[in-house]
Amino acid sequence: MKNLIALILLITLPLLASSQTLSNDSTCCVPCKSLKKALLVKTERDYLKDQIGVARDSIVILSRIVTNQDSVIIKQDSTISLYKKNEEEYTQIIKNKDTEIEIKDKQIKKAKNKARVAWITTGASVIAFVIILL
Repeated sequence: MKNLIALILLITLPLLASSQTLSNDSTCCVPCKSLKKALLVKTERDYLKDQIGVARDSIVILSRIVTNQDSVIIKQDSTISLYKKNEEEYTQIIKNKDTEIEIKDKQIKKAKNKARVAWITTGASVIAFVIILL
C-alpha cells in the first residue's frame, strides 16, 4: 500500500508540475489571483509612471516660469533704481534752482535798495541844487 501511494505521488507530481507549464515558452499558466494582482500592479505602475511624467513636465514648466519671473523682478528692480536715481537728480536740480532763486531775490532786493538810495540821493541833490540856485 505504501508503495502504491508512493507510485501515485511519483506519477501525479510531474503531471501537476507539467500542467503549470506548457511545452512552448511563449505561454504559461498562472493562478487567476496572481494574474489579477500582477495586472493591478502593472496598471498602478503605468498610472504612476504617467503621473511622474506629468509632474516632471510641470516642474520644468514651473521652473521656467520662476526663471522668467525672476528676470522680470530683476528688470523691475533696475527700473526702480533708475527712477530713484532720476528722482534724486531732479531733487538736487530743484534745490539748485531754489538756491539760485534766493540769490536772485537777494540781488533784486539789493538793487531795489540801491535804486531807492539813488533816488533819494538824486532827490536830495536836486533839492540842494534848487536851494543853492535860489
